[in-house]
Amino acid sequence: MPTPPPSDRSGRGRPRNPQTHEAILGAARDLLRSQGYARFSIERVAADAGVSKASIYRRWPTKGALLLDLYMAGLPSDAIAADAPSLRDELHRYLLATIRRVNDEGWREILRSLVAEAQYDEGTARLMQDKVIRPRREAGLRLLHSAQRRKEIAADGDLELILDMLFGPLWYRLLFDHAPIDEDFASRLLELVLHALKSPRRAKG
Repeated sequence: MPTPPPSDRSGRGRPRNPQTHEAILGAARDLLRSQGYARFSIERVAADAGVSKASIYRRWPTKGALLLDLYMAGLPSDAIAADAPSLRDELHRYLLATIRRVNDEGWREILRSLVAEAQYDEGTARLMQDKVIRPRREAGLRLLHSAQRRKEIAADGDLELILDMLFGPLWYRLLFDHAPIDEDFASRLLELVLHALKSPRRAKG
């Protein structure tokens, strides 16, 4: 006889059942891996987890919020260590860590699904800005400012654009899958970004 799904009958103010929470996350992760974003829904997650839709909505008010939690699971709070002593070493570490994650098919599908949901849902887009994009860009800027103070890079670089150069190719290859995301890609991207950081800006006129 199969084991019944964990109960979520918690009274008001009492903590929710952590087993139910994990069952929902596991069902959502498995559904994305097997069916992809196109067939992902709260209804199907609830059915696979053996819980009610209300049980999911008590924890995640939208599908985007659930996708964001799947994305954030196991992810460090700061992808870039802003206080790292070496710009090159830290960027290289970040790129390699990112490559390891995006080459996990399950995690890659979660990220693609989150991006897709953010295109149609403003709440998900705001969550991505607040929880994913802004914290990582802020950490990246702090790292670049520290490198400027150490005179590792030029003092007049366009740091916001440099961050776009660093993050942009990763997202482009992830979303369109036109070229590999591997260590060779990371090394070439790093050299390109460091060259841009050290090259003096041309004088106007």
